[in-house]
Amino acid sequence: MTCTKACDIIFLMKPIATDTSTFATLIECGYAYVDKTAYLYRLVSGADGRQFFLARPRRFGKSLTLSTLQAIFETRRELFKGLAIDKSDYDWQKYPVIRLDMSTAQAETLADFRLQANEQIRMAAERINLAIEYTESPSVNFSRLVMEAAKCSGKVVLLIDEYDKPLLGHLCRPTVEAFRAELKAFYSVIKASESLLRFSFITGVSKFSKVSIFSDLNNLVDLTMSAEYATMLGYTHEEVLSNFGEKIEALGAANGMTSEEAFQQIVRMYDGYRFHYAAKLVINPVSLGRCLASCEFNSWWYETGTPTFLIDMLKVRPMDISCLEVSDSELGSYEPSNPSLVPLLFQTGYLTIKELQTVGGRKFYKLGFPNLEVAEAFNDSLLTVYSPMANYEYVAIRNSCWRAIGEHDIEGFFEAMEPIFANIPYNLTDRQNEQTWQAIVVVIMRFIGLNVIPEERTNRGRIDFVMDTGKEIYLVEMKLDKTAEEALQQIKTKGYAEKYRAANKRVTLIGINFDSKQRTIGKPAFEE
Repeated sequence: MTCTKACDIIFLMKPIATDTSTFATLIECGYAYVDKTAYLYRLVSGADGRQFFLARPRRFGKSLTLSTLQAIFETRRELFKGLAIDKSDYDWQKYPVIRLDMSTAQAETLADFRLQANEQIRMAAERINLAIEYTESPSVNFSRLVMEAAKCSGKVVLLIDEYDKPLLGHLCRPTVEAFRAELKAFYSVIKASESLLRFSFITGVSKFSKVSIFSDLNNLVDLTMSAEYATMLGYTHEEVLSNFGEKIEALGAANGMTSEEAFQQIVRMYDGYRFHYAAKLVINPVSLGRCLASCEFNSWWYETGTPTFLIDMLKVRPMDISCLEVSDSELGSYEPSNPSLVPLLFQTGYLTIKELQTVGGRKFYKLGFPNLEVAEAFNDSLLTVYSPMANYEYVAIRNSCWRAIGEHDIEGFFEAMEPIFANIPYNLTDRQNEQTWQAIVVVIMRFIGLNVIPEERTNRGRIDFVMDTGKEIYLVEMKLDKTAEEALQQIKTKGYAEKYRAANKRVTLIGINFDSKQRTIGKPAFEE
């Protein structure tokens, strides 16, 4: 079946919306909706509290969740016909809903932030037909809005989306403390208005310490790493197969695959997120929607790009993030004035929980990229910072590297990578150590498209990295300002290859040396 015919099948099914996160629009226009209202029933019924916070990566359905909550509290029950909450004993009492989208309040200056925050408050007041007396202070206006809304019905529902967006652009910048203080004052209104709130739900990408932003919100229930709500956003395998079976069939037909093969490719590309160590994996809902709507396996993560503050932090300290081990406390939260890279990468969705280990009563998480889409997007973004070149040059290098690997031309492979190293700025890696250069080499090899496993453990130690092409295995040891022969000898002396001899693949041992003065990898030493 051709792509055109396969995509024609989709028109016989419920279409997938890729340009809206408004619940009412999805239902009224007949778009596909995966029923998550059983989770929302528990929240709105008061079974688990009344004030909630949830951090999830971008493009993961946070805005849709708030839109659905808004429809519930506005008693638009007709939208929920056939869904789980419609079959429950929920009382469907109506409340005024104040919804603020703080992503629109991202600004370079506090003056601009105040203007944009006040505009959000004005729009929220207009939605519930309220008029308030405005000042220049968003905190004052926010407080007045809540009090006036409460006069109408006694209680108010408060929904805040992307609470942290105004601050994220100022991490690692001198302006961060001023914005932190402004936001702390703004969100303190929630605590002051607690007696007036029927329900509140706050979402964001990052999870700043309560001491910093939510210092007084002692009753705020954090769902970020809750086992019960770990799959409230994102789709489990069962949800995908039961809701999108026909679309997966069409996707497979469009790409010359069976339905089973298409689903497995979906898993490789978009699955892998885990928000509690014992929870099921979930698939990125936005990426899946774009894939099914277009019949194409693209990396939709590219469209939003890697946040600048993450790149800035990795420029200062290049590191391989594909396999990290951190304690439970490290993932909890961080201060905006002194942000820690690992929790930022976890909370923004570049890393996810792969495994839990307990040592001496303490929890340690093994983190890694959730899927191929994220790994490719991150490594490609990082490489353009490490070694800025034109896109056509990267493509030529990638093709040359694959050609050399296909011909088992070890010297040609490393020669093809030389232009990338030559374009790395001196100020990026000046006085850096061997681990820094290993991290950069891994980024380059992943950009090329190789399956690279860094710091692979054997019973004799750790190999710097292993490359598995499917048909061949390359064991690579890297030295800095020494010799390739020394690196090769280490592989042989420690017997690193023994683990791989039974794999029925050709195993090649490669020693390389990076010359920090010449900024190049010299001639490799290798043998089978």
